[in-house]
Order: sequence, then structure tokens, then C-alpha cells
Amino acid sequence: MWDAIIVGARCAGSPLARFLARAGKRVLVVDAASFPSDQPMSTHFIQPLGMRILDELDLGDRVRAIAPPVTVFVQSVGGHEARFRITAGGCCPRRIDLDSLLLDGAREAGAEVKLQHRVVDVVRTGRRVAGVVVEDRDGARTELHARMVVGADGRNSTVGDRVGAEKYICYDGPRGLYWAYWDKPNWYGDAPYDGATFIAFAGAEFRLVFPANRDQLVVAVGFPRHEAERWRRDPRATLEARLREEPFFARLVAGRTPITKVMGLLRMECFFRRAAGPGWALVGDAGLHKDPAAGLGITDALRDARSLAAAILEGGDAALERYWRQRDVDSCALFNFARDLGELDYDNPLNRIAFEKLAADPRLHDRVREVVERTRSPYEVFTPGELARWTLGAVARGRFDVVRPFMRAARRATEIQRELARRRALLTAASR
Repeated sequence: MWDAIIVGARCAGSPLARFLARAGKRVLVVDAASFPSDQPMSTHFIQPLGMRILDELDLGDRVRAIAPPVTVFVQSVGGHEARFRITAGGCCPRRIDLDSLLLDGAREAGAEVKLQHRVVDVVRTGRRVAGVVVEDRDGARTELHARMVVGADGRNSTVGDRVGAEKYICYDGPRGLYWAYWDKPNWYGDAPYDGATFIAFAGAEFRLVFPANRDQLVVAVGFPRHEAERWRRDPRATLEARLREEPFFARLVAGRTPITKVMGLLRMECFFRRAAGPGWALVGDAGLHKDPAAGLGITDALRDARSLAAAILEGGDAALERYWRQRDVDSCALFNFARDLGELDYDNPLNRIAFEKLAADPRLHDRVREVVERTRSPYEVFTPGELARWTLGAVARGRFDVVRPFMRAARRATEIQRELARRRALLTAASR
């Protein structure tokens, strides 16, 4: 009898196993993959909060040794470029290295590991989940029993499906994404680039580059999903052509060959999912999958692994429900922020004005830093009064195209506040 069986050994599962094993729990980690293995669908970025959690696990310096901290962030909307410097910085390790490092950390703490074992079902005792059924490479099936089963098995979670965890606030992301890795050019670490992460929204597309490991870059283009067939025909040629349309990105790839194949993601379902029930819980993308444009996934997986570990150590179904409800409160604004970044018209007249102001006023940069540090909501970078004043100023100059995005932003802010209030009420009820 295990105290916990964790299905999935990546950014949520292995840190959770390390937290629990260090607290004396008997933990088994099960994964269908062998390691080291890549997880290509990832923006790689670990925000400062995520690095602090890795430091709590005594793994932060190992990550920094692979991928030194990135302290400069550049974002551009419609050609208006804003540049920020973050003291703590975040890291962008490739997943083939990060995931193995995290799994090694779980083993070091005393967790046992079964790789190349696929979970095909859960075991129940009455209504309570009491273990999993695993299948090895030869097709042999075994029942494994535990007081707690955790699905950390990604957005297509088998555990979530088998326990009947319902999804809510679901939508299909409107973009596809193709990316590849290039060697980092010598000039990339010099001013004015300073090894920055860079994301540029132009029309219905965005282009991004993140430093990945010491000597590599991950470079990507997000595009309207209805263009997927054209991309499928020749992903590399299409990716490079799109990158060459913008001078900064053109310089990254000019005369150079990617060091990996071009990879793509053409359908993204984003959702919240019930995260706890009798004898089970979900963590990471298994229970909450956001649009990847915001680069929040790894940090939120670490955040929720820490919270779930505390709930399991506390014991009881009530603690698990509080974990679930707190996760929703913590994620409501971030989920919607990622959704906004993923919309095809993020490059709209209102956002262009906002980024023009942001680029021109360094005093606003502190607010952005606080968002990155998770001490301010993304929806508090600009006040309603500032947005209204800028909109009225644009209208006075004959720029009526700003009215529609302003009205939509106001409506979205109201909807998000109402949803957050509902989630807080559920947390309060679970805490009684």
C-alpha cells in the first residue's frame, strides 16, 4: 500500500513526489515514457515564483546550471515595443533536461519510479479511488494500491478521464503553433538584446524567442488555426518565411539551420477541470490547461504541486477540496490573461495605445514586474481610469477604432471579477 501513486513524472508529478517523499510518505511515480525524453509542447519558461519553489526543493541551482536566468523581457504589439528588467529572473530549460532533473530529484528524496508503465484504469473501493491498473511494455497488467492517486499526466489525463473529472470554462484556442530550436548566435547575449525573451504580436500572428539552455533558442510562430493546412504542407519553410518577415527574428535564422525538426500544435483545448475527489486529485495540465502564449504552465504546475502536497500531508477529503478551490482562485485571472493573449486580435488599437504608453513610461514597468512576480493581477497593470482616458483621447483625435476593444475589455473585466467572486465563495464554503 503506497501513501500516494503519482501518474506522470514531469513538471507537476516529480516535484509533488519530492515534496511528499521528503515528508516521509511512501510514494510511487508512474509514467508511460522512458527518461530522458522530450516534452515538445512547452513554452519552457519558469517564472520567478517557479524558481523559488524549485529552490524550496533544493533544485533551483541545478536548473540555473542548465539555463541561466533570463532577466530581460521584451514584448511588442503592433510595433510598439516595451522592455522590462526583472531582478530575480526566470529560466527556460529544455524539457528533455528539466524533466529528467525533476525525476532524479524525486528519486533522491526516496520516491520509487516505474517508467514505461501506462496507466489504463483506476482501482476503486466503493466510491473511493484506491489505486491504478498499469500495463507494461509487454502488455502485462498489474494493480497497484494507494491511499491517494494523483493524475499529473497532462492535458489528456487518463486519471482525469477514469475518475470522471468534469471540465468547465472550456474553449478551443484559436491559434496553432510551430517551433524549432536554433543555436544561440553570439550577439544574442549583448545589448540591446541581453539574452531577452521576446514576443511580438503583429496582426493575427505572434512570434516568440526564448533562450533555452545555455546555447540554444526556441523560436516559434503562432498563427490562426484556419491556416493549419498550409503549414502542414511544409512546416519548416513556412516557419522560416514567417520569421523572416520581422527584422529581429529574421536575423536569428538568416543563413542558419534549426538543430531540431520543426514541431507543431494545431489544436489546443483550454479548460479548468475538477481537481479532487474521494482518494484522487489532479495537478498541472491534467486539471488546468491554459493557452501557452503566456508561458504560465510550468510555474503553475510547481505552485499547485506544492499546494497539493500540503493538502495530502494534512489529510482528508476536505483538505483536497480546499486545494482544488484555492487553485481556481489563484488561476482565474491568469487563465483569462492567457486567453486574451491567445486571441487573434490581441494586436488591436487599444493594446497598441497601452503598449505605446508602457514603452514611454518607465514608471509603469514596476507594475509589469509585479505581474511577473505574481504580486499583481495582469488586469491591474493599467487602471480603468487610464484606459478610459487614453480611449477618449484617441476618439478626440478621430481614432474611433479604439472604442470596440475598449468596450470589450470593460466587459471582460466585469466577467472575470464575477467569476473570481464565485470561485472565492466556493473556497470560503470549502474552508468552513
